[in-house]
Amino acid sequence: MIYACVNTKGGVGKTTTAVHLAVMLARQGKTLLIDGDPQASAASWAAWRRDNPNCHQPSPTTTCLAGKAILSEGKQLAAGFDHVVVDAGGRDSIGLRSALLLAQRAVIPVGASNLDAAAMTDLLEVVELAKDYNPSLDVRVLLTRVDPRTKDAAEMLEFLAEQSLTVLQTKVCERVAFRRAIGEGSTVQEIGRDHLATAEMEGFFREITA
Repeated sequence: MIYACVNTKGGVGKTTTAVHLAVMLARQGKTLLIDGDPQASAASWAAWRRDNPNCHQPSPTTTCLAGKAILSEGKQLAAGFDHVVVDAGGRDSIGLRSALLLAQRAVIPVGASNLDAAAMTDLLEVVELAKDYNPSLDVRVLLTRVDPRTKDAAEMLEFLAEQSLTVLQTKVCERVAFRRAIGEGSTVQEIGRDHLATAEMEGFFREITA
């Protein structure tokens, strides 16, 4: 299966979602993580993981591709792996569109603010264009960076329902554990300090791979 984590808005936990998904898939088979974001955040995480003496295994193989190469080279590379995860750039770009053409399943991490809702409107137009060329693309939305003290999540869920989108039941909250894990080249499961964060990521994995 080829997954693409996409959003035209930054700060929604896209890279965090992508690297956690890649590590969990690596436990099941040979996994490729494609960093298609010009900021190369996933590649930085992979470098920190290699340098971490306490790093857990297995790890995904990580490579950087840009623009149309995400589709052309990504398709060739994918043939040698059981699973592929693409972390696409946080804006509408050739790279993001190429990721949507390559993917079988798109994961859209989205926050719960009005700004996130506005960005979703733009992204959905891009997704619909991609489906013209990749009609089997399966799109699923993951609510991320949720503040459980507010009603923002409920309001976003209403908006997403109006768009007739498949929304995962799992919600990933804003937690310090995620920032710490990424900075160490790890995952929240590997660090093991926040059981709620671990449960959220494992819930996401069960749903997205079902």
